[in-house]
Amino acid sequence: MGTRANRLGLALTGLILLLGGLTAAVRGAAFVPHHLGAAHVPVIGRFVRAFADAHLWFWIALAALAVAIGILALSWLGAQGRRPVLRTIRLEPDTRYGATTLSARAVADALEDDLSADPYVRRATAGLTGSRSRPHLLLNVTVDPDADPAAARSSIHEAVERARHALEHDDQPATVRIRVGR
Repeated sequence: MGTRANRLGLALTGLILLLGGLTAAVRGAAFVPHHLGAAHVPVIGRFVRAFADAHLWFWIALAALAVAIGILALSWLGAQGRRPVLRTIRLEPDTRYGATTLSARAVADALEDDLSADPYVRRATAGLTGSRSRPHLLLNVTVDPDADPAAARSSIHEAVERARHALEHDDQPATVRIRVGR
């Protein structure tokens, strides 16, 4: 889910909650009782209660609406933790001079192969997220339990630097997670 959609959704939700809260505060303070009703009168009148009691479908529809809102909220929350994986990255910063693209999977595979040749590394997985013009490297490395931590970190750093140099992105952001295997 894009940041624009997130901001729009959060802004609309915030606006609805703000308006609801202000309406409740104005009604409770009895500022405009002729429009919102008196503060001592129940919000839901006798007619609405009688209608809801007489129609079972009303409660079923209300429950279905609550479940749908809950599912939408959970799917939005789940989407926040996922990062979209890039398929290609752009090597040419200015498209007026041409458009050179490279498979992001090829870059990740090359980095994984580079690290698998390292004697300290047991397993490595790489991926690229972010935008095509500004990719972000995600790297998960499992090192041997008897590996020298400083040497393993140094060799991982060198492999990331080689990948950055090959892509001509010397300032490319990278997140490296190092675990020790069993």
